[in-house]
Amino acid sequence: MSRYPFPLCIQLTPPTNLYENPDFAATLAQLQKLGFYGVELNLVDFSNAQRLTEFLGRYGLRLTMVATGFYANRNGLSLSSTDEAVRHRTVEELAKMMRFAAGCGAGVICGFIKGGAGQDKARATEQMLKSLAEVTALNDEIQVPIYLESTNHYEATLVNTMAEGAAFARQVQNKIFILPDTYHMNIEEESTAYALTRHQSLYHNLHVSDNNRYFPGFGAIDFFSVCALLKGMGYQGTISIEGRVKHSLREDIAASAAYLEEVNRRILRLQGENTAG
Repeated sequence: MSRYPFPLCIQLTPPTNLYENPDFAATLAQLQKLGFYGVELNLVDFSNAQRLTEFLGRYGLRLTMVATGFYANRNGLSLSSTDEAVRHRTVEELAKMMRFAAGCGAGVICGFIKGGAGQDKARATEQMLKSLAEVTALNDEIQVPIYLESTNHYEATLVNTMAEGAAFARQVQNKIFILPDTYHMNIEEESTAYALTRHQSLYHNLHVSDNNRYFPGFGAIDFFSVCALLKGMGYQGTISIEGRVKHSLREDIAASAAYLEEVNRRILRLQGENTAG
């Protein structure tokens, strides 16, 4: 019987010396003990996919996503930049990350790398479409899942809602996916349930982050309702904890995992009651 409603992952920003850092190793060991499926990592080194895969494998984990936000912010990258030099460099850097992710059997998240808030939306959209056309052409060879993350309007001009992400996906013949995040959805969507249902064919991972940007269980979002909805839809993907740390990373991981375990128990009880009825 599954411990969590869906295979559970978490997004982490590892230390520079991730292979030799005892504290990071202890966190991975905790994830293994708690039955986590994988990790999304904000990486800056894309030189050795096999080494990372083998390292995570020691803890029964896999890299599920390359998170690009940290690297994008650090290097001034933007897929929607009106500066063509920046846009071209972003596509080149993203291609490097895509090749690395393919070597790990992972996907690539395009969140902050989309570009920031305050842009002219029409111009930013034009630039984004050019970038996505180039990225998907490259991906015909690389073959890695690319996810456009829906992020709120305080952080990004583009793809604030799942519908906006779906519109971009259609423009490139559905060669990309979208990535919903419950924190951003709580700000932008009229109905989280409607958005998740309407666009269910376009995502295979859901970022679970509470309304205050802490981990699930530290805020007001009803993750039982969210996960029960996904179960009813026949969702087969993963969920990934993402957010701010309230107490300490490992303390928050333990608390959020326990909360999601209880969510799963409630769903199983509900399913049992429905079957019995």
